[in-house]
Amino acid sequence: MELTPLKYFSTLADYLSFTEAAKALFITQSTLSLSIKQLEDELGTKLFDRVGKRIYLTDAGKTFLEYARRAISETNNGIEKLKEMQHIYTGRVRVGVIYSSSVVLNACIKNFTKTFPQAQLSIFYSHSILELVEQINANNLDFAVTYKPDNIPPLIEVREFNNPPLCIVAHKDHPVSIRKSFSLEDIVNHPLILFPHGIYTRQIIDRMLQQNNIKVRPQLEINSTPVILDLLHRGPWISILSKDSTRNNPDLKAIPIKGISECMHASLLFLKGKRQSILAEKLLEMMKTYAQEVHISEEKANSIHEKQSI
Repeated sequence: MELTPLKYFSTLADYLSFTEAAKALFITQSTLSLSIKQLEDELGTKLFDRVGKRIYLTDAGKTFLEYARRAISETNNGIEKLKEMQHIYTGRVRVGVIYSSSVVLNACIKNFTKTFPQAQLSIFYSHSILELVEQINANNLDFAVTYKPDNIPPLIEVREFNNPPLCIVAHKDHPVSIRKSFSLEDIVNHPLILFPHGIYTRQIIDRMLQQNNIKVRPQLEINSTPVILDLLHRGPWISILSKDSTRNNPDLKAIPIKGISECMHASLLFLKGKRQSILAEKLLEMMKTYAQEVHISEEKANSIHEKQSI
């Protein structure tokens, strides 16, 4: 069995449209139809049901799709391995990332593209953990950097990656920025920006506030980390965000919340059983190294600060 029919079959399974799949493959519909028919004849079973102008995967098609994609992936991995042996790094890495957990990935992009100039890096930013889970489940991403889902689908593998603490975030010129720590009870005395209800970060914040019997009424609710950070530069607001959010924003200050050690649980999501490409592994190594270096640097800074306070 040749690999090309498997690629055609996998693409048609994604689009469930001969017209759209043919466009994506840069072939004619007749070529695609003939290839699928020959594949079905070779397998001795129908892979698609055709109802009018619409098509659907049969049970056999759904079963075979997993193996077809695995064969394509394994072949691509083999090609990349041979290229690696010749010190040629090409190919594409597809990464999904939740906006509020993108700092580590963003910090590694320049190094990755400089180290592997022939590689292509495709990044899918999202505000939704569920959307990233769906993209991983559909094999549209090699891995995702997000927060641990509440309900983990059986085909998804989750690895803990980073646990940045929640902090009060304000502009360096804001009156609260001189504080060494911030009492959570004092949050009601300042105009506040938070994520809307339903977003993972807001769920953690609401739980923290409820545990401390504090009720807040945010002046602004915004579902975009970049927009929140921009507004903190422009106005009198404060926010509760991951400490990571200030790492590349020198004009913003992250103030520890007194007596609170609530953290965000950043995780890596993978499709179970899928072998990562050489380039994906290289990017993951860079991200892990960067996160470890930041953690060590912060521990040293905290140690120096504690000694100076004694």
